[in-house]
Amino acid sequence: MAEHSGAEFDYIIAGAGSAGSILAARLSEDSETRVLVLEAGPPDSHPLIHIPLGTGKVWNMPSLNWSYMSDPEPHMDGRQLFHPRGKVVGGSGAINMAAYVRGHAGDYDRWAQMGLGEWSYERVLPYFKRSENYAGGGDDFQGSGGPIQTQKNQTTDPLMESWLEAGRTAGYGATDDYNAASQDGAARMQFNIGGGRRSNSAVAFLRPALKRSNLTLITGAQATRILMDGKRATGIKYRQGDTTRTVKAAEVILAGGAYNSPQLLMLSGIGPAAHLSELEINVVQDAAAVGGNLQDHPAISLEYQRTQTSEFMRNLRLDKLTINVARAWLFNTGPASQPVGFSTAFVKSREGLEIPDLQFFFRPYSRLARQWLPFVYPHAPDAVSITACHLRPESRGEVRLRSTDPMAPVGFVNNFLSTEADREAMRQAFKISRDLVGQPSFDAIRGDETAPGSDVESDVDIDAFIRETAMTVFHPIGTCRMGSDPASVVDPEMRVRGIEGLRVVDASVMPDLVGGNINACVMMIAEKASDIIRGKTPLPVEG
Repeated sequence: MAEHSGAEFDYIIAGAGSAGSILAARLSEDSETRVLVLEAGPPDSHPLIHIPLGTGKVWNMPSLNWSYMSDPEPHMDGRQLFHPRGKVVGGSGAINMAAYVRGHAGDYDRWAQMGLGEWSYERVLPYFKRSENYAGGGDDFQGSGGPIQTQKNQTTDPLMESWLEAGRTAGYGATDDYNAASQDGAARMQFNIGGGRRSNSAVAFLRPALKRSNLTLITGAQATRILMDGKRATGIKYRQGDTTRTVKAAEVILAGGAYNSPQLLMLSGIGPAAHLSELEINVVQDAAAVGGNLQDHPAISLEYQRTQTSEFMRNLRLDKLTINVARAWLFNTGPASQPVGFSTAFVKSREGLEIPDLQFFFRPYSRLARQWLPFVYPHAPDAVSITACHLRPESRGEVRLRSTDPMAPVGFVNNFLSTEADREAMRQAFKISRDLVGQPSFDAIRGDETAPGSDVESDVDIDAFIRETAMTVFHPIGTCRMGSDPASVVDPEMRVRGIEGLRVVDASVMPDLVGGNINACVMMIAEKASDIIRGKTPLPVEG
C-alpha cells in the first residue's frame, strides 16, 4: 500500500463535482490551508463537455457517466430506471443540460421551519448571488461579478412566444424571471452558460484555483473507505488504477452526491447497523438515516408532430452539425454554442397549493432528435415535446450497498408513485401538458399527438402510461439528510453526527426537494458550507 507524498492535508474532499469544486476553491483561498481533492473520474478535457450542444453526446459516454440503474421499481411495473451521474471533474454539472433553477423561496423557508434557521431563503439568497454573474445584470435577486456565468435562453425561435402565450391563455401565467420574486408560470429557461461555453463549478471555481500551490487534484482516484481512529475520521483510502493508497487529513468532506456519499459512509461502517451487519461490515456508528430519504423528480413526456421543420433539426444534419461544433469550439459562436434546453413553466396541480408543485420543460424538437444525413442516417421526426415532473413527491426511496466491493455500483430504489397523492399529481401533470400544447398559440405547428396518442384518455389509461414510461429528471437528493434532530445524518453545519472530523456537502444533505432543477441549489450549499467550515461570519441578509 503506497502513501501519497505529503501525507497530511487540512482537508480531503472526496468528489470534484458541483459541490466539491466550489469547496476546493473556497477552502484553498487561505494559502496556509492544504486541500486535496479526489475524483473518481477523468479530467474534464473532452471538448464536448464545454460546448452546450455537446450534452447530447457526453450524456451517453460510459467513460464520463456512472450510468446507474435503479432496482426494479415496485409501483412502475417493476421497471429499472436509468440514472446518469457525472463521473468526471465537474460531476453531473459537466454532463447536464446546464439549467439554472434555484427553486422556490418557500422551499428554503420550509427548511427553516424544520429547525434549519440558517437555511431560510433570506439566508441562502446572498450565497446564490455570490457565485453568480447574470448576463442581465445584478439586482435584488440576481448576482453580478461571481464566477458562474448565467443567462436566459436568447433564442429567436417564434415557438418561445407561443409557449409564453400558452401559459397565459391557459391561466397559468408567465414570468420574466423564475429565480426572482415570482416563480409561477411559463418562462424562458436560464442556464449556467456564458460566452458560448458551459460555466459549471469545475470551470468557474476549480480550474482557476488549481493554480494555487496549496490545492491538489487527483483524478482517477476512487475513494473506497474513510479512515477512522475510533469515532474520528482521519483520512481516505482510495484506489487509483491497480494501486491502493491512503492519505491523511484533519477533516474529511464527502461530496460524492446522493448515491456515492451514503455508499462511502456505509462502506466505512457508518450507517444502518442491521444492513451493515448483514454484509459483515464493522459498525462504527449506527446511523439509521444514512441512505434513506431518497427523493427525486419523477417525470413523463408527451410528444406531438410538428407541421414545420425546425431550425434545430436542420442544424442536426451531419455536415452542418460538424461545422457548427467546430465553430462553437473555435469561436464560441453559432447554434452549437447555445443551450439545448428551451423553456419551462412552474404550475400548481390543484387549487389551494401555496407554491407550484409541477415543472414543465418544453422543447421545439423531438426527444428522439439526433444527427442525420440524407440516405445515410434517418431523420428524426419533426416534433415538439413536453416533459412534466412532480416537484414535491411524497414517495421516499433508499440507497443500500449491493456489495462490500467499493467498485460495485450502489443499489437504490426510488419507490416512485407509492402514494395516491403522487399518482394524482402525475395525472394532473399529464392533463396540464395537453392543455398547454393545446392552446391556440400552437395551432399553426401542432400536429397529432404521437406519444402516447389521443386514445389515452381515461385515468386508468393515463395511470398505465405513467407507470410504463415515467422516468426521472435526474435530481436525486436527501440520503444524508441535514437536520436539527438527532436522527438526521448531518447537523446544520453538515457534520456527520457521532463522528468527528467528517462532513458531507452535496445534494445528499438536502432535507427535501426544492422546486426545480437542483444544480444551482447544490452550488449554493457548497458556497454556504465553505463559510461554515472556515468559521466565517455568514453573508448579511439583504434588504
